[in-house]
Amino acid sequence: MAAGRQGPRAALRRGLRRLQQAPLRRPLIPEQFSPSPGEIHVVLGVDSPGLDAVLAQVAGDVPFAHVRRASGLTGTLDLADNVFLGIEPRRRLFGLPGIVDRVSMRTRTTALLRRVDVYTPLPTPAKELDDASRVLVEVARALAHGATTIALTEPTAVLTEAGANRVTQVLRRLANDGVAVVIASQRPLLALEIADAVSVLSSGSVTTVLRPGDSRVDARGQLLRAMVGGAPAGDAPVGEEPAGEAPVDATGPAPRDRATDSPSETLVEIVNWSTLDEFDRTTPVVVDASVSAAAGEIVGLAGLEGSGRNELLLSVFGRTAGTAPTGVVLLEGLPVDTSTTIAAIRAGIFAIVTVQPKYRVRIVGGISAPATPSMLPTLVNTGLVSRDDEQLASTPGARALDAVRMRGRDDEWVRIRSLLELFPASEHRVLLLVEPTRELDAGQRAEVWRLLGQITAAGKAVIMTSSDLDELQEQCDRTVAMAGGRVVGEVPRGGGRLELLELIAPL
Repeated sequence: MAAGRQGPRAALRRGLRRLQQAPLRRPLIPEQFSPSPGEIHVVLGVDSPGLDAVLAQVAGDVPFAHVRRASGLTGTLDLADNVFLGIEPRRRLFGLPGIVDRVSMRTRTTALLRRVDVYTPLPTPAKELDDASRVLVEVARALAHGATTIALTEPTAVLTEAGANRVTQVLRRLANDGVAVVIASQRPLLALEIADAVSVLSSGSVTTVLRPGDSRVDARGQLLRAMVGGAPAGDAPVGEEPAGEAPVDATGPAPRDRATDSPSETLVEIVNWSTLDEFDRTTPVVVDASVSAAAGEIVGLAGLEGSGRNELLLSVFGRTAGTAPTGVVLLEGLPVDTSTTIAAIRAGIFAIVTVQPKYRVRIVGGISAPATPSMLPTLVNTGLVSRDDEQLASTPGARALDAVRMRGRDDEWVRIRSLLELFPASEHRVLLLVEPTRELDAGQRAEVWRLLGQITAAGKAVIMTSSDLDELQEQCDRTVAMAGGRVVGEVPRGGGRLELLELIAPL
């Protein structure tokens, strides 16, 4: 009995040790990369986790110095409580810290908020702030905690034009006051509009491309070439692959051996598909998107964060993302029902998903529990549900959960491999894959592509998403580009990486 009780604890300890020993995915940041006070420095890249890792290192140990995409404010607290969270000024009684000095806290909060152009009354709960004010209040909180470098992830991505201009002007004013501002973004246009210096994260390392005073002639070309890991500025014109560039990552799977003939007739079509965000039902996440795949064909969906690539496939397969959609799915020219996962499977469409929208119901005391998409309409209206942000501050419980997740990764790989092995002989004809090689090693990725070759040889159609642009272009028959929820173009087999990047990250 004692041994039985110790079993789970021993497993958890082994998982924690494995987590501690696992190599962290940290980009290589050169010593000379040091954001300067009084400067706005933008770091560009297509690798969202890598960009977050860069900002985490830049922000250091200063609490709240990294302003993320998801709101870090506590919605039920007022502005003063949010800004001075954890460092509330206190009155001293008999030489000891006493009660919170709310008068001092309000006075200091008002001064900080004025500095970042926020004039909302202090008693306002943070959940009532508009998006631009939310970002600026988080900046004020970073300043309250002593940050001299403020790191922001896509601070203007979801803002209106007026809101984006407001945030940009505040960041410029802070830089003029001597604060170092570092922004991670996937959008070259943002860098060209506001940055004093621009670096690029590519192939796991950060390289400074534009410095203050550098000529901005052909800046667009310089940034695009750097983002795809190409030659230095001036070595090749935009739209051409730099000479000598390796076509395939040596550690990745070999390019797929495609047939010389084009795939046969169209098997599946997603036509004019649209869906809205579950939380903000005025915000589209997929807009009139149309994608098709023929029997024996692998079609890739490429896009940056917020492009709608994953949401499109999740919405098609049983409405597991977004609101009730508009559009139709055709199988061999006939409409089929995919309104539930069971209906989609009965129609011959199956999905393997490694990345899903996750939500959490906030319960009293800060405790939270998972929420399923079917629960969302009611929970959103009550304000009890929020997106699950895996980048929240680490706690002992979160570290334990990470250890359990790591123990489950091998099981996840076994599940993916088993499903792929069974698919060629199954009655299903269409396979939707959402980030199928995420967190897999090189050998596992190669096995995925070998199995996909068997699936297409059996006359099945595959539509897949991946954040790895090289993988899509090396392994897919063609790659459909998405940006802003829309299909914006297509790159055929043999197309260049620059061509694809110009579509998904337009300038």
